[in-house]
Amino acid sequence: MLNSFIRRFVFAAVLLVLFGTAAFSDDPTVSIYRDFDDGLFGRSLYRGVVFSVKLESFNRYVSLPVKDVDGLTAYLVSMDRAEYLAAGLGDGITVQDKKNRLFSYEKNGISISFSLEKAPEDLYEEIERTYSKNAADVIREVTESYRNGYVVRILKAENVYRPQFSSIDYEDILISAALIGNYFQPLWGIHDGNDITAVVN
Repeated sequence: MLNSFIRRFVFAAVLLVLFGTAAFSDDPTVSIYRDFDDGLFGRSLYRGVVFSVKLESFNRYVSLPVKDVDGLTAYLVSMDRAEYLAAGLGDGITVQDKKNRLFSYEKNGISISFSLEKAPEDLYEEIERTYSKNAADVIREVTESYRNGYVVRILKAENVYRPQFSSIDYEDILISAALIGNYFQPLWGIHDGNDITAVVN
């Protein structure tokens, strides 16, 4: 009778694991905080609203040049990753202009163009404001992360946010920047990135 109980228990546990895997396994997505302020380089003060797009859905959208909005974001790319891209080693990456760090990414229905730039002084002022109530070493660590890396400027993006219009919104810019940006983003209010150029499918 004990063996019968054990068999039933094991069977129930296996079913639970299988159900849990099916219920909680997600398709790969890219996410941003929707309640951002584009005047803060896309930083969200409250991180209250998340907008996500499945990567598999990008083949339904159109890639358009950024015209009426500033494509600069606070999405960080580390120096190591920048050098990796400049060497033409990034997955899906084409180097358009190595000197000016201009790149395009085309793979799996995603087509975007971007540049890597040194962060402007306005961003460092935003870091100071963001962490003004924290210890000085926090401000120093975040600042050094940006001084030792690059921020992403989007030049061409997929119109995922309002695909019914032939225009690019700042949401589209942030989605594209999140695809390129490092997994970990040190600035509060910038959603972690996908570092998609490091993913080989």
